[in-house]
Amino acid sequence: MTPGERKFQMKVALFDFDGTLYPYETFNILMERLKTHPQFKKNHRRFISAFAPVYIGYKLKLVKKHTMQHKAMEYYLRSFKRNSRKEIESFFRDVADDMVGDLRMPLLAKMRQLKQDNYYIMLISGAFKPLLESVFKGFDIDCVIGSQVNYSGEHLDSKSKFERVYAERKIDIIKKHFADKKVDWQNSEAYSDSYADLQMLELVGNPVAVKPDPRLLAVATRKGWKVHQD
Repeated sequence: MTPGERKFQMKVALFDFDGTLYPYETFNILMERLKTHPQFKKNHRRFISAFAPVYIGYKLKLVKKHTMQHKAMEYYLRSFKRNSRKEIESFFRDVADDMVGDLRMPLLAKMRQLKQDNYYIMLISGAFKPLLESVFKGFDIDCVIGSQVNYSGEHLDSKSKFERVYAERKIDIIKKHFADKKVDWQNSEAYSDSYADLQMLELVGNPVAVKPDPRLLAVATRKGWKVHQD
């Protein structure tokens, strides 16, 4: 591809959330908030009751880790089936307010710089989408992808299939989203902390491993990728 052809292609920057822009595991924060929230303590009890058999199966090595994590998010969401949409969205806003102060400021500055440099910014995460939208309210992000919360009228649609945005699912979404666009992948960037996002990092010419887990660190070191440790 010639420099002239690249000139008319868009550059993208892909950002993971858990462990990347946010240094902790979102689900742990959500669980703690559910357990201690005066309005939603009953939700916590409903979640524990539904999820306990899956967790026991995981501990007995009868259930795979990714299945256990998927079910944890699914049952967490279903614990809100008696709450209104307004209550659910308010809960996520409250949790987001507690999380904003812990975001990685150097990476946020990098995101803003990339936006100024005309990169298309995509935040793609397995975290619940309304939580992500609340955390990044006011940020100039072109596209926010997260695990969808489906409603039927003004209440949770607990019968709809829950789809966690994770690993290969991220790749499917990214490729579909940019299918009709000309993207300069060689000069695009991606940021993640997890080996589970290896395929996403390999999509671009400038991958960045952020406080990477051991497996991702080994790959990043072998391939000479940038490693962000702030």
